[in-house]
Amino acid sequence: MTQQAIPFGHWPSPISAEAVAAGALRFGRVEAHGGAVYWSESRPAERGRSPVLRWTPAGGITELLPAPWSARSRVHEYGGGEFTVAGGALYFVNDADQDLYAARLTAAGADAPPRRLTELPDTRFADMTLDAGRNRLVAVGETHRGSQTHDGVEPANALWSIPLDGSGPRVLVEGHDFYASPRISPDGSLLAYLAWNLPHMPWDAAELFVGHLAPDGTLSGVVKVAGGGGTACFQPEWTGEALLFVWDADGTGNLWRWMEAAAPVQITRLDGDLSLPLWVFNQASFALSGDGKARLSFVDKGETHAALFDLETGGLTPLASPFTAVNAVSVDDGLTALIGMADDEALCIAVEAEEGGAPHIIRRGSALAIIPGFIAPPQRLEIPSPSGPVYGLYYPPANPDARGPEGAAPPLIVNLHGGPTSAAPRGLKARTLFFTSRGFGWLDLDYSGSVGYGRAYRDRLNGAWGVADVADTVAAAEYAAASGLADPRAIFVTGGSAGGFTALMAIATSNVFRGAASYYGVADLIGLQKTTHKFEQGYLETLLGATVEADPQLYRARSALTHVDAIKTPLILFQGTEDKVVPKAQSLAIADALRAKGVRVAYHEFEGEGHGFRRAETIRECLDLELTFYCSLLTG
Repeated sequence: MTQQAIPFGHWPSPISAEAVAAGALRFGRVEAHGGAVYWSESRPAERGRSPVLRWTPAGGITELLPAPWSARSRVHEYGGGEFTVAGGALYFVNDADQDLYAARLTAAGADAPPRRLTELPDTRFADMTLDAGRNRLVAVGETHRGSQTHDGVEPANALWSIPLDGSGPRVLVEGHDFYASPRISPDGSLLAYLAWNLPHMPWDAAELFVGHLAPDGTLSGVVKVAGGGGTACFQPEWTGEALLFVWDADGTGNLWRWMEAAAPVQITRLDGDLSLPLWVFNQASFALSGDGKARLSFVDKGETHAALFDLETGGLTPLASPFTAVNAVSVDDGLTALIGMADDEALCIAVEAEEGGAPHIIRRGSALAIIPGFIAPPQRLEIPSPSGPVYGLYYPPANPDARGPEGAAPPLIVNLHGGPTSAAPRGLKARTLFFTSRGFGWLDLDYSGSVGYGRAYRDRLNGAWGVADVADTVAAAEYAAASGLADPRAIFVTGGSAGGFTALMAIATSNVFRGAASYYGVADLIGLQKTTHKFEQGYLETLLGATVEADPQLYRARSALTHVDAIKTPLILFQGTEDKVVPKAQSLAIADALRAKGVRVAYHEFEGEGHGFRRAETIRECLDLELTFYCSLLTG
């Protein structure tokens, strides 16, 4: 079929906002166990409810938690670690009350209703592990003792002991500001865990500790194994008497081994990074196969690689995995399960052959039927910027039925990930296709501070948030225009949370963008510091280089709200009413200020949504509104 010449941004596309939103599953934890794969998924069509599902080669998919049960933790507000499977039972955190429950697993599914293990209205749980010998769970607990209205009483984080017989839960380990990854040795004698303190984030200073467990379950003789001092540990896992963990002691996350009464030893030296930012619990970049090997997923200059590592010989065997991004990996009983995506595959739950090769897709995150002509593999860009080279993925417009006018360059959307300590995954994303199928180019920018490029790249943003990331964003727009990838008069910028902050600062300090879209973005850093939750209480100190008490003027200078008089770029804002991370006052303040000075601004608020939209109707409406906003500027 001959392609019609149609103005960019106005191409007809079968990829509707409704279709994108209807099947846009968000996957939580994945766990291979006993010849089965278990996972949780957030369903927009059910207003974000998160059941746990099981897949077996013989029985296919079984939903283990019927409505209204929903497995979701809210510890650190971001959650993760919402379930585990052990000892023939499913243990999970119920979203409605944040208590722990247990359901016995059978061939047909799970017991209903599940049995309640805790009833503590002020305490949230996450990241639990079974201590079978003592008939209990050990889990992270977060107790909210105040009114939760920023009255100065911060939550208390600890490791908890939760007996399975219904007797009283109690605090097992306390004293640090945060805990993660409690892991019990196979013989039940040792407990390993991560801990860190404010003002640090886990990827800055998480330390690894190991203590002795007495027969009564108490912990003693705790020693620090690694981490701290400008380095961080990640993902402790036991294999026999040895503890494996990831540590970025040399600037990139490699695998280390520790045994009692010995110093830790580095056992991999990868051209890449195993460390992941612990925004949510239970992330995993490696998994032990039980036969003396570990399946690794590491990132080198933004590209994901897979390998098998022999723990005895130190041999590393690359795997030809088709996945271009992997969120988590789990191995058990011959099954390698992962959450991943590829250039031609949306986010999915998959089982991979032990030696690599074609995977079996268990569950797709998108129900969208994609016609091949609408998919174009991304081009990796290295972009000159004042802070050094930055990296991005450019997805060109693609539509088998349409092309742009002769000699014209397409409009471009520069997309900024959140965090800012995060990265843009490479792969097929329905939201990206929604725009590229209509004639927009799309650039996922891994600005300074992003992960996947080593600690030095990530640390570029320390003390420079609102400056280095903004310069990178402007540089990316100018590079795309100079390279012929974009019409310089039609470049847009969008981002959520920290990405929204950078988008707002980009239009406050430059005029290169035709329009901007901010999803629950930060507009006022002093206001954010007053209202932010405990997990991120010290984050701004690292990103800005000072506390607000020491340098309030710095916080004002790095806030888009301060620079309203300089903003001329049209702006659209999307905000949830229940956002506890970036409250709606942030978006309202900049919307009101811009409206008062006559700048075109649209503010859209969504009742019941938090930090990251989960409902199908919200996702659909936002896509339609954002597209309409961009198109109106192209023709206006």
